[in-house]
Amino acid sequence: MSKTVCGRVAGRAGHVEGGQCRGERGILRSTFFIMMMLCIIMPRRLSRSRNARSDNGWSGTAGSKTARSNLPRSDDALSEVIGFILIIAILMIFLSLWMVYVVPAEGRQQEIEHMNYVRNWFTQYKVTADSLWINHNSPTRDLTGITLSNSLVLGSQGAATQAGGLFLPVMSPVGSTGSIAVKNVSTIGGGVERIEFNVASPFEIPMWRLEFSTNNNYWVPQTYYYQMGGVFLKQPSGTVARVMPLIFFPSANDAEIIIVRLDGGGESGLSGKGAVRIDTKLNSAQSGSGSLGGGNIKFILSDENAARGWENMLKEQGYPTPSRVNNEVTVTLSGDIQYRFANYTVSVQSIASLVD
Repeated sequence: MSKTVCGRVAGRAGHVEGGQCRGERGILRSTFFIMMMLCIIMPRRLSRSRNARSDNGWSGTAGSKTARSNLPRSDDALSEVIGFILIIAILMIFLSLWMVYVVPAEGRQQEIEHMNYVRNWFTQYKVTADSLWINHNSPTRDLTGITLSNSLVLGSQGAATQAGGLFLPVMSPVGSTGSIAVKNVSTIGGGVERIEFNVASPFEIPMWRLEFSTNNNYWVPQTYYYQMGGVFLKQPSGTVARVMPLIFFPSANDAEIIIVRLDGGGESGLSGKGAVRIDTKLNSAQSGSGSLGGGNIKFILSDENAARGWENMLKEQGYPTPSRVNNEVTVTLSGDIQYRFANYTVSVQSIASLVD
């Protein structure tokens, strides 16, 4: 339920921000037009009123009126100066309102659309990576060594081009930057994120992740990462599983888990605004399932927010009920734990935006 709600909220936020941005631009344009018209009309009216008062104030013979009317008046250019000053003031007010209201609204809209793009990219990446080990069946269909490539744009691309002169760079939103890396995150209790299988022959597996993080300027900072076959969204308010990891519970006492291991090859991390290429190669995949017997599976995560995300995800499957202590989530099973391995090498390469 949490995943659906998050998706709807993000979609609605995008529509709302787009409507607000268009409405604010329309209001500012109308206000600017009205105030400019006032700046043109008011000095003319002021000049006419002053001339009328001056003419009405003369007394004496016709000759004296003519002689005095030809004398230069010190306030002849006053109306033009006032009009020019008012125009400059209105321009400054208009630019200030534009930067305060319109630029942030456009920036939020761009960053929301970019984060929706990143969410869809990770979902597609999960499907692509899973297709390798699912279709691998040695020796009849050996996909070992097969590499699949995907491209990802790191930044929101705001203000990619800027004009000079009156159109200052501050008139458009500043684009956000992002980074993507293959990493194994440290935990608050020491060590790195890992799974511990406390069975007859205990062992543990590091939980590597392909992680994208962004420094949004106008929207909530978000981090998406692929881990153990699932897609997770991390925000300051918490972590949620957008796509379930590859762990299933056929019954209350049994489990099936696909252990996805990632290894960084070559460039394992890049940051910036442009596009990067992510190459994923299947090193090996276990065709059949192995049996570990009964025991418990302990997920040791980076922090309590990540642990809550895993705990909620496991609870959504109905059974068994996981237990959480700080950043550790444990599932106890009295039946059988079936497992398979899928080992990948993931590398990140920069893509040139212009080719000579």
